[in-house]
Amino acid sequence: MSKRNIFQAFFLVVALAILTFVITVGKASIHNICPYAIVCFGILKGNILILSLGLASLGIFLGILLMVMSMFWGRVFCAYVCPIGTFQELLFMFSHRRKRRQIPYYAEHKLSKIKYWILGINFVLVVSGFAWIYINFCPIYALSRLPALAPLGIITIMIIVIGGVFMERFWCRFLCPYAALLNIAQVLGALFGIRRRKIRRNLERCTDCGICSLYCPMNINVNRDEYVESVECIMCGRCAKKCPKTGTITIEREP
Repeated sequence: MSKRNIFQAFFLVVALAILTFVITVGKASIHNICPYAIVCFGILKGNILILSLGLASLGIFLGILLMVMSMFWGRVFCAYVCPIGTFQELLFMFSHRRKRRQIPYYAEHKLSKIKYWILGINFVLVVSGFAWIYINFCPIYALSRLPALAPLGIITIMIIVIGGVFMERFWCRFLCPYAALLNIAQVLGALFGIRRRKIRRNLERCTDCGICSLYCPMNINVNRDEYVESVECIMCGRCAKKCPKTGTITIEREP
């Protein structure tokens, strides 16, 4: 078991424990501590730019903190901490797919834009005072309401499960609005001159076998450039692990 797997297992257990507590207590809100709260509520309340000190204060704080972290380290939260991401990896692994296939990169690029539309629509809903519409679709919120059913949230969970069987990290790649927010944070960080850590391919050692790209859970063309510039990269390090030539792929801060 790798270090990343240990982190994933730990945070998955923590997430399940918190979820069990919220369901058992009944009155607690999962959004109090969930970083996804920044998507559900934003930092806009009453159409004034303020940090919410109410229902989701800690959750929004965590959401902002992870955005700042992504400027320096990329989307490590998605690879090491996020329980939905871990669940999707397990789901895909146990679906017994004998041969890995990836969709064409042009299709990946177009489909990955959907999550930005979801984020944009939700932003409008939050500003307009209709944040509850997206909250009803939130998979975390739906799980926290068990055993009661949140029909729209259950639909989202079904999409995550069905999509995750056929495509690894389906939700992360195409639909997750928080992933879109972390991507935007990385772009803003680059505009301010912040050099984040990236996957680097040693061009002299690389044989261009393409194994790194084949096993990338985010379907990134790793063996195209020296550094992986895509903000979709979750820094999981699987490309380095699968590479037949040890030391060819590393994680470094771009000079």
